[in-house]
Amino acid sequence: MQETNFAGSEKKVVVLGGGFAGAYAARALKKNLPKGWTCTLIDRNNFLLFYPLLVEAGVGTIEPRHVVVPIRDFVRDQDFRMGEVTGVDLSSQQVRFRIIGAETSTSLHYDHLVIGLGSVTKMPPVPGLAEYGFQIKSLADSISLRDRAVRLLELANTIDDENVRKALLRFVIVGANFTGIELAGEYHDFLTDARKSYSNIRREDISVVVLELSNRILSAIDEELAEYARKNLESRGLDLRTGVTAKEIYEECIVLTDGTKMPTYTCVWAAGIAPNPLLDEIDGLPRDKGWLKCGRNLRVDGIDNVWAIGDIAKVDDPNHQNYGATAQNAVREGAHVAYNICRVIRHEDPVAFDYNPVGSLAELGCRSAVAKVFGIKVSGLFAWWLFRTVYLMKMPSWSRRIRIVLDWTTDLFFKRDIVQLGVPRINPSRPEFPKIGQ
Repeated sequence: MQETNFAGSEKKVVVLGGGFAGAYAARALKKNLPKGWTCTLIDRNNFLLFYPLLVEAGVGTIEPRHVVVPIRDFVRDQDFRMGEVTGVDLSSQQVRFRIIGAETSTSLHYDHLVIGLGSVTKMPPVPGLAEYGFQIKSLADSISLRDRAVRLLELANTIDDENVRKALLRFVIVGANFTGIELAGEYHDFLTDARKSYSNIRREDISVVVLELSNRILSAIDEELAEYARKNLESRGLDLRTGVTAKEIYEECIVLTDGTKMPTYTCVWAAGIAPNPLLDEIDGLPRDKGWLKCGRNLRVDGIDNVWAIGDIAKVDDPNHQNYGATAQNAVREGAHVAYNICRVIRHEDPVAFDYNPVGSLAELGCRSAVAKVFGIKVSGLFAWWLFRTVYLMKMPSWSRRIRIVLDWTTDLFFKRDIVQLGVPRINPSRPEFPKIGQ
């Protein structure tokens, strides 16, 4: 059954996307919209994923359910629809979406539209990447990688051939910015701790390799901190390679751009992001290399009642540089777009989004991190404590903060369970078990 909502006496703001940007926009709109206006939030999931702690949830440092926040609790008493956006008609101001589980689509009229659909992992046309590569963009991705690591540990423990065993336990990560480095550090810790439960696996059988096409890791932070991170990771046994990336990916190996053939059964792609492909279903939006072109007030170029926030929006700072695709920028943009929409409703001009990031932090695993906060650079144990403290306080609701503190405290004193969680594979066409000896 199709229900169509047309313009009427009640004015409506529709927010597409329940990530950091969209969820914070909807919450701010709920508090500030004038009488006679309502807000509807649409997302295919009914939770806000706290992305900065995604890797920790994957390796078992935090319970996975503690890094997801129910959207209905976050935007309490707000109209939320758990649905898949299928298109937008800009001329008639209608959003088309399909409620998850339903067969037919619904149309919803908007007076103002906020697009916060986020990004996806950038998957270039590397041969074999779609068939054999992994990514780390969702909670399911993170837990699936943990399940795969346990599966390969179990298999490697039965293998007498040292070369095959090392290939099974070699994990290659392409991309050495925040996600790639945090994933490499945390999974190296997880694997080296886990191997103690396997009598046939030695420490030297396990390797984590990071490939980065540019000339250094963590290009988004100061070179001094990036160099500390490199030395820290290499001293723990990680293999960091710059100026090189994956050229071809096969089930049992990858070929690097320098011609090296590296035996491995797990290659995780963490090199860059791309606009959500749902944008391609909306005709008439101005694009810049796929991203939505916006003014500094977050209004989409040339369309007075359409706004864009978060990863998907190309917004310049006062120095004409793009704001980074980070959680802290998305949160601020969400609150600011709500403020501007309310100004426009009151017949006032929207104001520019000016925000100076507080800093940047990257966790390295093994109770170490690098951070630059308020211009002060720190590294090591204190930076690791700072990383956890900052993101703990950014977690919505005290109930989740307390749960995470209990998880972290437990992890300090007790060994992590080396067990699969049974999450369905993201790509069923990808081989579940390596074909050893075939």
